[in-house]
Amino acid sequence: MAVRKDEKSGKWLCDVWIGVHRIRRLLPDKRTAELLEKDLKLKEARGEYLGIREVKAVRFEEFSRDYLKYVETNLSPGRYVQVEQINRTALVPFFGPWNLKEVSPRRVEDFKTEQARALKASTVNEHLSVLSAMFNLAIQWEHVRDNPLRQVKRLKVDKTEPPHLSTEQANALLDACAQDRDLYTFTALGLHTGMRVGEILNLTWSDVDLSRLVVKVRPKAEGEGVKAWRVKNGEIRDIPISGFLSFVLARHPRHIASPYVLHHPDGGPYNREAMRLALEKAEGRGGLSVHVHPHLLRHTFGTALAAAGVDVVTIQRLMGHADVKMTMRYLHAAPDRMRGAVETLAFGRPVAQNLDSRENEQSRG
Repeated sequence: MAVRKDEKSGKWLCDVWIGVHRIRRLLPDKRTAELLEKDLKLKEARGEYLGIREVKAVRFEEFSRDYLKYVETNLSPGRYVQVEQINRTALVPFFGPWNLKEVSPRRVEDFKTEQARALKASTVNEHLSVLSAMFNLAIQWEHVRDNPLRQVKRLKVDKTEPPHLSTEQANALLDACAQDRDLYTFTALGLHTGMRVGEILNLTWSDVDLSRLVVKVRPKAEGEGVKAWRVKNGEIRDIPISGFLSFVLARHPRHIASPYVLHHPDGGPYNREAMRLALEKAEGRGGLSVHVHPHLLRHTFGTALAAAGVDVVTIQRLMGHADVKMTMRYLHAAPDRMRGAVETLAFGRPVAQNLDSRENEQSRG
């Protein structure tokens, strides 16, 4: 019997087989149990019930808020800011009113087309990646059964060289930052370590070892004046520092109570926006023709190392790249390195000399 009274609990049990799956539910009365039995069998007949929890209608906008709460503790602060902005400015305005199960591959294609009219391909692909991650979590939480992004191709992106400063431009920028001690140290750290913005802003004096000429990138736990912070990719690393950067750090003023290397007068750490605005002002003072932003310092570090002939694996480790493909971009911005490499080949010199001698012998004959 599919519906019967459970002697232990006194409730009514709906006990139904759907294919190879057995569905058992305790319900308060017989009528409700019978209605559930009919509903399950009707869904089986229609092919709508697959033996898993029934998919509920969840609005995209509602789920996006839950998603952001979930990833806030799983992403680095910088990445979380990017994901939140993409969700707020692009995804919710387009998908917000729809239920998750109504977001079809065709609807995602419409979104991709609309975005591509105003944004570059790499930005559109980044939006699609965030959307795909959201649907992967929705599947995990059993809100949907499939990810519509699996059937959507990303836009083709032409490879471009990372923007970077020349040596002359980097020195001009440092000179323009000299009137602001914190900004000068921030810029010197970016140019000489390639650290990410968040890594620099969360650097504490316990991470600086001037005796060994090393700065350490480590996660931070809440306490003793330090805010909780995580390293991107979970990658902790030690970065050797130059004599110049050691000189700058040794003379950088310390706060009486704050552990941070760079800090507000009250001891709290700076945020990204403050450093971005400060660098833009320095750009104007230095008369630079290139737009200066905090991440440009990291690009300049990687490009300079590649141009100097440093091997890709070493650059990857210094910069904390999880994938060497990220590091390979800097080789395209360093053609002098490849030119120097081929100049080391000596294969043609003896051949040319032999050819010259044979030509001389033939002319004498």
